[in-house]
Amino acid sequence: MDRERVIKEAIHSGEMEGAYVSAEFREDADEYVAGDISIEELMTRTKRRWSSRKKAPAHGA
Repeated sequence: MDRERVIKEAIHSGEMEGAYVSAEFREDADEYVAGDISIEELMTRTKRRWSSRKKAPAHGA
């Protein structure tokens, strides 16, 4: 299965389940599809992004 198809299916599946797919993830996914980054780097970036969002204080807290 090619990279583009895998990413399109993953995004579609997530959206069907109600997941939010950010513009940042889509940009990283485009880099993966182009062969500029590995799947490991895509996962690292995604985990880093979610980790930093969890640590950010809530507005009004």
